[in-house]
Amino acid sequence: MLEHTNIHTGSSAKSSYHIVNRELNVLFGVTLLVCLLGMLTYGENIVIRDHAVSHFGRLYTRRGDPNYLSLLIFALGMTASSMICFHISRHLGKPLHQLFFRLCGAGYILLIVPCDLYNPVHTLGGTLVVGSLWFFTVFNLHDLYHLIPRVRFFLYQSILQGTVLPYAFLYAIGSPDKQLAQKFALAGLILILKAAMIEQKKREERLNRQ
Repeated sequence: MLEHTNIHTGSSAKSSYHIVNRELNVLFGVTLLVCLLGMLTYGENIVIRDHAVSHFGRLYTRRGDPNYLSLLIFALGMTASSMICFHISRHLGKPLHQLFFRLCGAGYILLIVPCDLYNPVHTLGGTLVVGSLWFFTVFNLHDLYHLIPRVRFFLYQSILQGTVLPYAFLYAIGSPDKQLAQKFALAGLILILKAAMIEQKKREERLNRQ
């Protein structure tokens, strides 16, 4: 997953891991901050079951009230998240993993377009972000298949697929439950991506001791 130059000295691998892990923590922190500030500044009362995270970036609320402050916060958050993803891509060793984070960074830029202004572009951005992070996590779990206990591996897979895939299905069919499922999908994706990073850290440490 990470750069493996001088892996036995631990210099490059350790440096790459810490950079990627730190940047992912910042990325998730920005996401949480955007959600918290969005709930405080959104132009109408937020109902978690009915509102998507994307609604924080609307020009107007669903009842027609201006939503400019929440939109500004959302746009700044998406810009910062995009920059973080492009920075992470520079510290990943595999070209495919680099591509995932470049696509994710591009997706965050597209998410800036308000969903009530031109939803197809906004939807494409969300698809790139969630899809890229999902694929990245799946590939990392695949790398860990023979390195961690099977029970833990299948637990990670169950949480990841059991939260993200139902959301994708509900979104595809236009179910009203998709907004609630989105929250579980984001939580599951973040949780398992962080778990995979912790497992990768243990893997790097074992290799460095050899």
